[in-house]
This record gives sequence, structure tokens and C-alpha cells, in this order.
Amino acid sequence: MSLTIILICLIAERFLLGYGELRDNGWFTTYCQWFERHQLPQRMRQGAIGVLLLILPPVLALSILQHLFEDALFGLLWFALSVAILLYCLGPNDLDSQVNRYIEAVDSDEDDEIRASAASLIKDEPPTSEPARSQAVAEGVLAQANQSLFSVLFWFILLGPIGSMAYRIATWLPKMEQANQDPDFRLNSKQLVTILDWIPARLTAFCYAIAGSFEDALYGWRSYHENRFSEFADSNSGTLICTGGGAMRLSTLINEANEGVQSFSFLAKAAMALAWRSLVVYLVIVALLTFSGLV
Repeated sequence: MSLTIILICLIAERFLLGYGELRDNGWFTTYCQWFERHQLPQRMRQGAIGVLLLILPPVLALSILQHLFEDALFGLLWFALSVAILLYCLGPNDLDSQVNRYIEAVDSDEDDEIRASAASLIKDEPPTSEPARSQAVAEGVLAQANQSLFSVLFWFILLGPIGSMAYRIATWLPKMEQANQDPDFRLNSKQLVTILDWIPARLTAFCYAIAGSFEDALYGWRSYHENRFSEFADSNSGTLICTGGGAMRLSTLINEANEGVQSFSFLAKAAMALAWRSLVVYLVIVALLTFSGLV
């Protein structure tokens, strides 16, 4: 049933690209503010304990809903709720639309829009010159595809809607007000996301290798571990970027762009194309596991 729900959600995602507000997490912000107003002991509001206490109540509430609805109307009610939850947890932004926005901005030569769209994909201030900017955008796509899509699907397959919701909530925590006020809370929340992403990131990197140039992907993976480890904030982003960059032959594409064969903005489109091909590989693996009765 997981495969059916995933396919329904991915198809529905194509028709909900303009409805990003449906994934608003304002309810969780309100919940965090409520949590802060209740003066719990300091040790229960900070660090790892504070992180877990923020995640557990919504997850437990969802577990209760599963218990109540799982057998209602022959399971149809829980099936519909599972579709809604997974669809909500994907994203929250559509990478394809963000890439198209960046390419349109480059084609129109709109500096402010180029910087804004690039920053949304890199999650940082982008380089000001080419090809560094488009390379950073392509690498941002390779890294973001994991958190936006592949990790959500992994935890859904493993634990159902509860898993995907717990993962999505975990990715919100480093951006909450508590994280800005408490460095220890921010560090623990980021570490939690890193832990939750560890296996999915490597599965995604494997799919990148299968969907692209396997030999170049393997070389990229080795180069990360041998001499590029210090370039990245964590091993997940390093693995995704180096393996994915190898799979899409990023260095070759940059050389072709330098020679005028194609524009630098094509790098972002090539990264997005690799992510879509990798999703097909991912779904084929899930289908084989489903039909074999392993999931």
C-alpha cells in the first residue's frame, strides 16, 4: 500500500505546484510558542530533551489517529489521511519550479532575481560570478532533493505517515525561535536531522550513480572521502554533492559551458534531470521490494 500512496502523492504533487501555502507550518510555530510559554524546567526545554519533547506530542497525536482510523471504513479513512500527510510532508518547496525560476532569471539578466532564486536553492548567499554560481545552484539541487523528497519517502516506507511527519518536523526545528535563542538546542536539532538523513542520503547517492555515470559517481564518492571531506558542513551533503556531481559529470558540463557549448544555467537543469531519473530508480527499487513482500 505504501507504493500506491507514494505514486498518488507524486502525481498529485504535479497538480499542486501553485499551492505551497497548503504546506504552511504555522501550526507548529504556534505549538512551539505554546511550549515555550509553559515554564518547564530548564533541562527539559534545552538540548536533546527539548528537541524530543517538541517532536513527541505531534507524533503521538498522529499515532492515536492511526489507532482510531486504521480499521474505519475498511481502512479507507486512514489511507486517505496517509495520502494527505505524505503530500504535506513533501517539499515544502518544489525544486523544479525553483530551478525554472533561476533559469528564467538568468535568461532575463535580472540580478536581484538571480541572487534571490539562487539563494533559495543554495540556502546561503550565492557566488556573484559564473560558473561558480550555477555550480553552487546545481549542487544545492543535488543536496536539497534528498530532504525535499527522498528522505521523506524513506521514512514513510519505513514507519508510514508517522515517520514522514516526524522527519519533516525534525527539519523545521533548526529554524524555530528556540534554535535562535539557544545554541545548544540548535546544535542538537541539526544533529538530529543529520542522523535522520544519514541512510536516505546514501540511498539517494546510490540512485544518482545508477541514474547517471556510475564510474564518475564512484570517483566523486571516493574523492569526497579522500580529499574533499573538509569542504562540507556534514557527510550527508558531501556524499550527495560529490557523488551526484560525478553522476551528472558536472566538471565536464562546466568545461562545455566555458567553451560556449551551452549556458551555465544548464547546470541546474542537468542536476534536476538527474534527480528525476533517480526518483524513477528509487521507485523501481521500492516496487521490487513491495512485490517481493519485503515492505
